[in-house]
Amino acid sequence: MDKLPYREFIAMIDERTREADVPYSGSFELTPLCNLDCKMCYVHLQDPSVRHRMLSGEQWISLIRQAIDEGMMVALLTGGEAMTHPAFWDIYMYLINHGIVTQVKTNGLLLNEEAISRFEDYPPYKLDISLYGCDSESYVAVTGVDAYEQVVRHIRLAVEAGLKIQIMVTPSSYMSPWTERVMKLAGSFGVSVMVNGNLIDPHENTGRKKTDFDLSFDEDMSIKEKKREMLPPLYDPADHEFFMKRRNRPVLSDKGLYCSAGRSGFAVNWDGIMVPCLAFPRDVACSYPLRDGFSQAWREVNEAVKNYEVPQACHSCELNDKCHYCPMNHQKVAAKHQCDTDFCNYIKARYKAAEKTK
Repeated sequence: MDKLPYREFIAMIDERTREADVPYSGSFELTPLCNLDCKMCYVHLQDPSVRHRMLSGEQWISLIRQAIDEGMMVALLTGGEAMTHPAFWDIYMYLINHGIVTQVKTNGLLLNEEAISRFEDYPPYKLDISLYGCDSESYVAVTGVDAYEQVVRHIRLAVEAGLKIQIMVTPSSYMSPWTERVMKLAGSFGVSVMVNGNLIDPHENTGRKKTDFDLSFDEDMSIKEKKREMLPPLYDPADHEFFMKRRNRPVLSDKGLYCSAGRSGFAVNWDGIMVPCLAFPRDVACSYPLRDGFSQAWREVNEAVKNYEVPQACHSCELNDKCHYCPMNHQKVAAKHQCDTDFCNYIKARYKAAEKTK
């Protein structure tokens, strides 16, 4: 019997579900509330009254059940802080009991002994744990809360329990004095580390602005260089080569976004609105599964993404075989099918800098 390498199996599933318009992967933003107050978070709201607009556990489970019926096999639970949702464990166990490959994003504050014991009994595919500092001072500067010792203790407990975890580091201007030390600490746990490369424009209702926490180009390049020096790559060389071959393509199509968002994946925001991915601009594509049912909502998002006209500027761009247009990175002008020139110039500078290091 022929065997298929795992990376090729995943690629095959992604491609076939994309071709068949099957919502294979779903992200569920359970809440905009959080027990931290990260100054660069794109979704976190502080108004406790939003609890009355959040979906109940029953509503989330109903949407998840419909998504499974449509073909969902992989799920992500996130927030805000997903584990603060009153029905988090009911939602999580529904996914596990239905055989869904489930990933959880958390800041680690609620990852105590009881939670780890539950995850040991019913393991997630992966726990993504965010690390926001290397000591109390840095944690307060980034999150407004001195959670350093508690989070580090919980990470160590999760590692000792044998759970599959990945440490997430999100550099910003608030973390700048400590970023290298945070990456070093993240690497010391002996697990996979992801350093987020792009900061997301916060939603308007958060009151935050990306310009308040964004990194300069030189800071960004320095962090990327330090990451290469300090941390092992996320993929082994064979995996990296395979995914890069899949990522690069010779031409851009006139219509349709290239990534899986809205093609084989979807997201449901905390207020029950479906979008292609979590931070996708709603003025480009969104739908209403609570009102219309999951199936119709998925069809609407899928059609919007397939018919989205890629900006004409992309076709003549020197990087049109490498940089794939994403409305999330061009939020202010994506509904007009235009490019954000600042972002385009940033990407071009990144590629030029990368070429110099080869």
